[in-house]
Amino acid sequence: MSHRIYFTSSLPLTKTMVARKFAECVGMDYALMSGGDVGPLGSDAVTQIHTLFSWAKVSPRGVLLFIDEAEAFLASRSKNLLTGENAHNALNALLYNTGGERRDFMLVLATNR
Repeated sequence: MSHRIYFTSSLPLTKTMVARKFAECVGMDYALMSGGDVGPLGSDAVTQIHTLFSWAKVSPRGVLLFIDEAEAFLASRSKNLLTGENAHNALNALLYNTGGERRDFMLVLATNR
């Protein structure tokens, strides 16, 4: 079973600290990514996203992936701050890796909105 959590708070560090502590409590490795960092990666974003999920497959503990400022990466296409083929491909890479049931990762999304 895949697990997904969505955090929202106006306090900047609270979400990150809670996600890190939660990963520790459930015995998972922890990865942090910012939605705003996807755009500058350009065509390398797809490779980086697949690398994160490859790590989850080989990690004996599994990986909690925390995406801060998720709205910058996952907003509706009409409101998405990232545009073009690279952003579309990066989103597809995330959806491909989170579309099924897996026990090796947990996705935690956070936004200030």
